[in-house]
Amino acid sequence: MSGIAVFLPNETMCRQAEAILSKRKNHVIVNKPTTIDNVVEETRKAIELGANIVVARGHQASDVKLYTSIPTVEVVMTAQELGLLIVKAKKMVNKPFPKIGIFCWEGMLCDTTYFEQLYEVKITTYHLENQDDWYELVEHGIAEGIDVLIGGEKCVRYATQKDFPSVFLSTTGESIEIAINPAETMYEMAESEKHSYAQFSTVLDSSFNGIVKIGADGQIQTMNRVMEEMLKTSVKSAAGQHISEIMPFMDGEKIGKVLAGEEETYSAFISNEKNAMVVIAEPIVVEQVITGAIISCNRTMRLDWSEDKMKEKLLAGFVAHENLDHMLLKRPGFKDAVALAKIYAQSSSPILVEGYSYEELEQFCQGIHNYSLRKNGPFVVVNAGNIPVERQMHALFGISEAGFDKKQRGALLKANDGTLVIRAVDKLELPVQRYLLSAIRKKRFGLLDIENESVQRVDTRIIACTSKDLKKMVNEGRFRKDLYYLLKAFGITLPKASERRMDLEILLDEYYKKYLERHTRYHVLTPEAREKILSFQWDNNDVQLESFCERMILTATRRKISGEYVQDLLDSLYDLSEQEVKIPQTSSDRGFLEEAKIKDIRDALMRYNGNRMLTAKHLNISTSTLRSRFSSINILQLLLRQ
Repeated sequence: MSGIAVFLPNETMCRQAEAILSKRKNHVIVNKPTTIDNVVEETRKAIELGANIVVARGHQASDVKLYTSIPTVEVVMTAQELGLLIVKAKKMVNKPFPKIGIFCWEGMLCDTTYFEQLYEVKITTYHLENQDDWYELVEHGIAEGIDVLIGGEKCVRYATQKDFPSVFLSTTGESIEIAINPAETMYEMAESEKHSYAQFSTVLDSSFNGIVKIGADGQIQTMNRVMEEMLKTSVKSAAGQHISEIMPFMDGEKIGKVLAGEEETYSAFISNEKNAMVVIAEPIVVEQVITGAIISCNRTMRLDWSEDKMKEKLLAGFVAHENLDHMLLKRPGFKDAVALAKIYAQSSSPILVEGYSYEELEQFCQGIHNYSLRKNGPFVVVNAGNIPVERQMHALFGISEAGFDKKQRGALLKANDGTLVIRAVDKLELPVQRYLLSAIRKKRFGLLDIENESVQRVDTRIIACTSKDLKKMVNEGRFRKDLYYLLKAFGITLPKASERRMDLEILLDEYYKKYLERHTRYHVLTPEAREKILSFQWDNNDVQLESFCERMILTATRRKISGEYVQDLLDSLYDLSEQEVKIPQTSSDRGFLEEAKIKDIRDALMRYNGNRMLTAKHLNISTSTLRSRFSSINILQLLLRQ
C-alpha cells in the first residue's frame, strides 16, 4: 500500500491535519507528531509501510530531505498565520515598535515585505543553515536587541530556559491544507507514472523483440529481458554506456542522425555465420523535441541458399516482427480473427488463414508465430506462387530427383521447432500436397520414407495462406480434400477491408497524412470525398488503399479534394467489374489456356490493377507473352497500363 506520510511538530497540528483529511478523499497513511530527534526514524518506518511522499515543515522537512530520498513537501506558513503570531508576540512585550526575531529555515515563511508597516513592528529573520546553529543564532539575535522571538521547537525550548519571551512557530490548518494539496497531486502523478512504467515494462518484457531505450546523448537507459539475452549483458551493467559500445554492429552515424532529427528512422539487417537480426531505431519525440530513441532488434533465421536469386525468389519475409495486439490498433476489425488466432497459436496443429491481401495475411501469420510457444524458433515464409513446379519439392523438402539434399535443406526443415508459412498454398502441385500432408501427420518426411538415413523428423508448425476458394478447388480436383480438411480444422478468415469500416478510417487517415507530409502537399479531403473512399470495395485491402491515397494526393490540382474528383479517379483506376476479357482460343493458345484459365487471367489482371509485370508473374509467364496473347482485346489498354 502506497501513500503520504504527514509529520508535524505537535499533537495540535496533527489534529488540524486530521480534521482536514476527514473531509476529503485522501491517500495519507501516516499522520503523527514528530520531533527533530525522531523524524528521520519515523520517515523510514513510513517508507516501509509504503509511503512515497512526506509532508513536513521546517527543520524536520530539512532532515527528511537530507537523510532520506523520499520526495518532501514543506509546510509554508501563510500570511494570515504569521500575522497572528506577530500580534501575539507584540502583546508579550507591550512596547511600541518592538523588535521581533523570527528563527526558521529558508523557504518556511511567506513574503513579509509589508509586515513592519502593517503591524508596526521591526522584523528580523534569522535563517537556520544547519541543525547545530540554533543556540548561537538565538544568542546572536538577543545580542542584536530583539525583544521577542518566534521560532520552532528547539528555539522556544532554549528561550524558555533563559526566561526570554518566545512564541512557538505554530500554524493553523490553512498552511497544512495548502501543503497536502500538492502532496496529493504528486502522489497521483507518481502512481500514474508507476502504473505507466509497469505497463511499459510489461510490454517491453512481453515483446518478442529485443528493445533498448537510449537518451538523446545515445546512452542506454533501459532494455528488456530479450535484449539482455541477445547481448549477453544486463540493464545494470549496460545503463549509462553509449549504444555504440554495447551494439558496435550498428551504424553509429545513422543513429546519430536519428537522434538529431536528420533521419526519420534507421533500419539494417545484421548477419554473421550463425545469427541474423533486423535492427530498427525510431526517435522518441516529446513536444516536437527528440528526447531519445527506441531500438528494436528482431532475431531471424539465416537462410543459406547457394543461389541468391533463387533464395530471394522462393523465400521472403522471414522476419516475424508483427504482434497480434499491435495489429488491432490499426485493424480493430480483426478482433474476432485475432481472438481465434490467440487460441490456435497455443496448438501445434496446422492453421489455414484465408484473406484478400497477402500483406495482411503474412502480418497475421507473424503475429500467430510471436504469440505461440514457438516464438523463439525460426520463422520462414515460402511463396508457393513464385516457385516453379519443378522446384516445389526441393524448396519445401530439399528433395529432388537426385535425392535429399543435406547441404541445402528445404524450408520445412529450416523451420524446425518454429513456424513455416506457405503463401499461396493453392499453387502447390497435387504430388507436393500429398507429401506435405504426410509430413504434417507423421512429423517426418523422406525421399521414399524407406531408408532411415533419408527420413527427416521435423516439428514444424504449418500456417497455410490463400486468397483462393480452396473448397471450390477441392470440388474441381485441384486441391486434396484430406489436406484441405486438415488445414481447415483450424481455419481463420480475414474480412475484406471494405467490411471493416473502422479499419478503413484509421488507414485512410494514416496514409493521407503520410503522403501529404512526404510530398509536401496541403489538401483538404471533403466529407463527400472521404465517404467515397470509405464506401469503395477495396478488394486488395490496405495495399490498394495506400497506393490510391498517394496517387490522389500527387494528382490533385485543387486545395479541396472533392467527391467528384475521387469518384473519377476510382472509376479510371478500378472500374473493371463489368468488363469481361474475351480470349481467342486458337490452337496456339490451347497449351497456355490449359495452365491458366480465362477466369484466373481476368482475376489476376483485376487483382493487380492492370499491372502487367505482377499479372505475368502471378501467371508464371513473361510480360511479352501476356501482351502478345491478348493484343487484340480492346480492354487491354485499360487493364495493362501501369
